[in-house]
Amino acid sequence: MNVLWHNPVRRGISSIEMLVAFSLVLTAMASTVPLFVRHQRLLAESRRERLAIEELANQAQRLLSLEPDEVDRFLETLTPSEIARRHLNDAVIHFETRASELGERVVLSLRWKDTGRRNAPLLLAVWLPPRGAVNAAFSPRESSP
Repeated sequence: MNVLWHNPVRRGISSIEMLVAFSLVLTAMASTVPLFVRHQRLLAESRRERLAIEELANQAQRLLSLEPDEVDRFLETLTPSEIARRHLNDAVIHFETRASELGERVVLSLRWKDTGRRNAPLLLAVWLPPRGAVNAAFSPRESSP
């Protein structure tokens, strides 16, 4: 009697191997998905902060380009731009003026509804030349031949 003993060659995956692989993949996903979500939130928050910084810089540039008699009217009507209002939730710009040795110091602050932003607004200080003084930095220079 010739009984053929076949060498059993496995051609598949057992259910225990499948269960181990699935649990390893699930563990890896459970540890990386929260990191990915946090990263996406940080990216969105940094985009909003960059937009807020650009908004303050633009408002400061507009403030510096005004004539001295137009500054008070500009500050009283100071509002965020349309882009800032659209992307920064409940954006509000405030200002504070104070006299200093360099001229009038104007601090612009921008707050919006975001985690930690109501209590920590972005600030930008601008120094305006004293009223009635000639500002040499912005006056045209004569060129020599």
